[in-house]
Amino acid sequence: MKYSAFIPLTLSAAALSGAAQECAPKPQAQCNADACCRMHCLGPKKYGVNAPVNPLTCNGDFEITLTGFYWKAEQEGLEYAIETQTINTDEERHNLIAADFKNPKFQWDFGFKLGLGYNTTCDGWDIGVIWTRYTGSASSHNKAQRSDNQTLLPIWTDDKRTALDPGESYYAREIETHWKLHLNLIDIALGRKYWNSHRVALRPHIGFRISYLDQDFEIEHLGGIQSVQTPTEKLNNEVKIDNDFKGIGIRTGLDGQWKVGCGFGIYGNFALSLINGHFKVDHDERNREAESPFSKTKILETKDFFRATRLMTDLAFGVQYSTLLCDCQYALSTSLGWEQHLFLDFNQMWRVIPQQGSSSSDDNNIYHQRRGDLSTQGWTLTFVFDF
Repeated sequence: MKYSAFIPLTLSAAALSGAAQECAPKPQAQCNADACCRMHCLGPKKYGVNAPVNPLTCNGDFEITLTGFYWKAEQEGLEYAIETQTINTDEERHNLIAADFKNPKFQWDFGFKLGLGYNTTCDGWDIGVIWTRYTGSASSHNKAQRSDNQTLLPIWTDDKRTALDPGESYYAREIETHWKLHLNLIDIALGRKYWNSHRVALRPHIGFRISYLDQDFEIEHLGGIQSVQTPTEKLNNEVKIDNDFKGIGIRTGLDGQWKVGCGFGIYGNFALSLINGHFKVDHDERNREAESPFSKTKILETKDFFRATRLMTDLAFGVQYSTLLCDCQYALSTSLGWEQHLFLDFNQMWRVIPQQGSSSSDDNNIYHQRRGDLSTQGWTLTFVFDF
C-alpha cells in the first residue's frame, strides 16, 4: 500500500489491528471517490485515540519533496551613509541638515529545498531530512549632487585622516555597496501525523537543525576629502566585512492541515529552533589610489570569533491539493504558500564611529556591534511524491 504523509486516508480500528497482527499486503484504507471525481480520503469519524494519518504497512513508504521558492532577504543595521545638505565650508559638513540614512536595496532571489522522508511501520511515525539553500542579495549606488549641495557621510570607515585636522569631516561623493547572504539549512525531524477531527490533521515534530549563514558586506567610498596632508593625492576607500555563523540545535514545531474537499485544503506550519554555534566576523578596510599605480594601504583589520545561541522561527501558510494515483498505490501533493523565517540577532558586524576632540590627540574612534535581525520571506511552491 502506497500512501502520502500529506494525504489523509480513512482508517478503521479493525484495519489497524489486522495490519499490526498479520501485516497482510493488502490495502488498509479505502480509497474513496467523491462527486468531484477525484481520489482522496478523510479521517475516521470515530476512533478511540488520535488515529495516525499514515497507515500501518508492511515495509513503510518513501517520500520525496521538491520545493522552489522566490524569497527576499532583509537585515537590520546595514545603514552605510548619511546623505545631508551642507554649507559650502568643510567645518559644517558634520552638521546634519535634511539628513537621510541610506540602506542597501534588498533583491528577490530564487532558492530550493530537497527532502527525503520515510513513513515507518510504527504507529504512523515519519522521519526525514530537508535541505534548504538560498542566496540573497542587496546593492546600492548613491551619488551626491553637487548642484544640490549634497554630501554623503560614511558611517563604517575607520579612516584616521579626519583626525589630522579637527575642522575636517570625512565625506564621499559616491558610495557603492554589495551585500550577499548564503543560507544553508538542514532539518532532520521525527514526527507523527494524526487526525484531530474528520477534516483536520496535525503533525507535531521534533529534531535537529544544522545552520550555515554566511554574509558578505562590501562598501566602496569614492570622492570627498582624500588627504589633508597631501590634497592632490586621490584616494578611494574600501570596507569589506564577513559575518559568518555555523551551528546546530533543536528544532520543534507543529504542522496543520484543514481539508476543504475535493482534495483541496489549507495548511499552516510553525517551528522554533534554538541553535548554538559560533560567529566569525572579519572587518578589513583599505585606501586605494584612484590613479595609477592604484596602490593599496590597509588601515583596519579585525577578527572576532565567539560562540552564541540564537533563536530562529519558521512560519508557512497556503493552499494545498492532494490526490492518490494508480489505485491508491502512489500519492501526489502540491502546495503554494507564503513563508517567513526570522533569525534573531544575526548581524554582528562592527561599526566605527569617528570621534573628534579639540586636538588630534583627543580623537578616539568608537567600535561597536551594530546588531540586528535577519529575515527571509516569499512565495513557495512544493511538490511531494509518495511511493
